[in-house]
Amino acid sequence: MPTANDGGPLARVVLLTLVAAGGLVASVTLRPELPWLPWLTAVLVAFATDGIVRRHPGWSGGPVDSLVYTFLPALGVLGSALFIDHAVEGYARPALAAFAALTVGAVAFGEYQTVDVRARLYGPFRLVMAVATYLVAFSFYAVLFTRDDPLPVASAAVGAVSMLLALELLRESRLTGPSSFLVSIAIGISLAELRLALYFFPLDGLLAGALLIIAFYLATGIVHHLLDHDLEWSTAAEYAVVTIVASAAVIFARAFA
Repeated sequence: MPTANDGGPLARVVLLTLVAAGGLVASVTLRPELPWLPWLTAVLVAFATDGIVRRHPGWSGGPVDSLVYTFLPALGVLGSALFIDHAVEGYARPALAAFAALTVGAVAFGEYQTVDVRARLYGPFRLVMAVATYLVAFSFYAVLFTRDDPLPVASAAVGAVSMLLALELLRESRLTGPSSFLVSIAIGISLAELRLALYFFPLDGLLAGALLIIAFYLATGIVHHLLDHDLEWSTAAEYAVVTIVASAAVIFARAFA
């Protein structure tokens, strides 16, 4: 039986990183563009992450329980390709794609390390995963606001990404299963509605992405505490203050920058 310290998972993570690097670098450098390549890379990364998670000696889930562990690495691939293709030019494109692949590999390794809540590295890697989740969300929000996609399509995409990333953030809650899934759907719908509302305001992609990420942070944070039954007035006030201050900063930047 493999142990948490054997070379098997690490070797698989290295292979996953190479696959992600090949797909991402090719998708942002090849001409003509191959729009299906990031999707294929994301699927391969998802399957590889599923295998890595199931290799953990503490894994005891069912056939589909590991699915939630695949969302963040796969969306990391798609978000990186989308952001690089939209916002980066020149020789920085393949370099940034290679760096993104390393990040995807680190995230996949983090998924393995966070299977067991009693693991020594669980806390540090959960922090890494949370930061990665918000960065991936921002990459989607900023680009989906500025692309010429039809508004219903862009809003639906924001909602779907928000729902899947919320599942990643909420999978450590005490109340899991259908409840986490339903509240993740609610978060996705709320972010999709906010994307619709922001269409009527004169915002650029970065500022709109910032507002959406603030809303995502507020929604996932409050829901996480609700699921754990430990939401107090002081905690809710902290989230309210952070949301108000951050939103004010975004509005100030839009008005005076």
